This record gives sequence, structure tokens and C-alpha cells, in this order.
Amino acid sequence: MIFELLKLCLDKGASDLHFKVGYPPILRIDGAMMPMKMKEIEISDYENMLEAILDDYQLTKFLEHKKLDLGYSFANARFRVNLFFDYHGGSGVFRVIPFMQLTFDDIGLPKAARSLITRPSGLILVTGTTGAGKSTTLSCFISQILQTMPKTIVTIEDPIEYIFEDDVGLVSQRQVAVDCRTFEEGIRGAMQTDCDIIMVGELREPEAVSITLAAAETGKLVFATLHSNTALQAIDRFVNLFPQALQPQVLSRLSNTLLGIVTQTLIPKKMAKGRIAAFEILMALPMIRSLIAESRLHLIQSYQETGGESGMVTMDQALSQLVLAEKISMAEALAKATNQNSLKKLVEQGAAPPEGKSI
Repeated sequence: MIFELLKLCLDKGASDLHFKVGYPPILRIDGAMMPMKMKEIEISDYENMLEAILDDYQLTKFLEHKKLDLGYSFANARFRVNLFFDYHGGSGVFRVIPFMQLTFDDIGLPKAARSLITRPSGLILVTGTTGAGKSTTLSCFISQILQTMPKTIVTIEDPIEYIFEDDVGLVSQRQVAVDCRTFEEGIRGAMQTDCDIIMVGELREPEAVSITLAAAETGKLVFATLHSNTALQAIDRFVNLFPQALQPQVLSRLSNTLLGIVTQTLIPKKMAKGRIAAFEILMALPMIRSLIAESRLHLIQSYQETGGESGMVTMDQALSQLVLAEKISMAEALAKATNQNSLKKLVEQGAAPPEGKSI
């Protein structure tokens, strides 16, 4: 059953398959949940799925810890799989990760963000909510570097999602709990190798954040992800992982290493199937670094709003541009806006004719 469902997931262009005991299979397509007209999944179906996709070590680990994250390859795609138990029995979520590597043009990444890969060292944060496409954007950064630069890259992931191939550059991918015990151990190990670039799948713990900053401070170019809706929220989340007494020091270290923050969300297209990404960009210009170091984070957005010449854009500005280009609807944009009134004003200003002219 599971292989038929994975194929159906790919054929339908779904982003996720939900496989839950007591419910029919559910696909997420363009952000909407769509139950399949099939029988409810039984415990025996779930057990058969586990036996089909897990090896003995993974099965033992899952039964012991009652949860498991892994990457699974099937047909022309790869899936990020999250298995766990709940009140009804077993559940599993399969997220599609295409084998085909996308490019900056494919995802519409702004030029200012693309230029970050030319920097020799520092920290680049890719942020967004779960399912916002952070892993895809990271894969575009890594693929572009591998294809164009003679650099060595080490990735620390849980689990490994996109599979990269050596090209002009070389890459080593390490999976937490398989190739290294923790993110912290993986980052520390990468720092001891002759690598130029480190990619950290997700920053979750203070120790991992501290070691990530140390890697950037010692001359590595570091990519990492966080969950946040805006760049400002990303900085807050980054710092608030630490006790308040340590936060000034963390802000100082961040101000010295940060290169930029790419925050993204996915919105259903207006005139076609699929979703399109809206990107908020914060570039670590001298003034932005000063505001971070001085803990005057509330002033960052005003500089971001007026920093178009340097490539900076807020999420509401990015959404308004997509609305004006008729790529997304106003209703969908408002659902993703950080300030709905601000978004409405930006769209009205963009749609108004230049002063003194008529339409």
C-alpha cells in the first residue's frame, strides 16, 4: 500500500502524504489537505509500512523511542519521513523532496540573496515556518556553490534530505544519530576538517547556536535554518535560546558574523497550480550590525523597508509585489501578511498611477 501511495503523491504533485491509523490517507496539495477516497488505514497496514521502508536498526530505534525521522528514496524522488505514535496508534508524514535540483531562477530567489554565496565567511540564516521551503532554498545555495566554486562543503542534517553530488566543489553529508551523535558534534567535527562551508539543517539548542557562531567566527561560511515568520523574529528566536544574562554577548557575536537573513513563505498561485515563494531579505549592512550589537532590534524594520537599493525587502513588500504582478491573490497575501494594513497600503500605492497622469 505505501508504495502505491507514494507514487500517487508524486503523480498528484502533492507536497506531503499523511499515513495515520484510523483515517484514510491524506495528501497535501498546494497547501490544502485532501483525504483520499480509500479505506481507513489499519494497524496491520501501518506495521506493513514500517517493515517496507525501515531496516532492522531503524525499526528497533523507532519502537524504542516511539518516534523516528529519516530520509527515504523512492522512484524519482526522496521523502523526509516523520514516524511517531499517537492515541490511535501509528502516524507517519512523508514530505516530498524532488531528486531534481532546483536553481535560483526556479525558486525566484532575489539577487541580493544569491550574492551571499560569494562571501568567504559569515553566517547566512534561512528562516520560515514548517513547510515554507527552507530546505529547497538551502539546496539551491549548496548546488550553486558545488557547480561553480572549488569549495569543500560539510552538511549536518537530521535527516539528510536533498542528495548532493560532487562537482567543481566537494560535499560530505552527515546525518545526526547516524554519522554523528548530535548537531553540536557534527558542527565541531566539520570545523576540524579542511572545509570552506558548513550547512546546519536546523538550529535547535543553545550549544549548537554557539558552535555555529564559532564556525563563522573562525572563517567558515555557514548556512543554517530557524523557524520564524520574519527576519526580526529570527534574530529574536536566535538570541532567546540563551539565558538573558548571555544575550548581549550573543547579539555581539551575531552582529560580527551575520551576512544576511532569507525568510520565506509559500503562497498558492493565482492563475495556475502550485505555490510560489515570497522572500523577505535582510542584509547585514553596517547599520543593521550596529542595531543588533546595541540590542535596538525594533529599529531594524524601518531600515529594511527603505533598503531596497541594497536588496532588502520586508515580507509585506514581497507579498505586495506578487499581488501587483498578479501572481497571487490579495486574499492569499493578506493571510500571510505580517501587517495587513501595511500590505493593503503597499498594494494601493503600487496600483496608483504616477502623480499627474491618468490611467
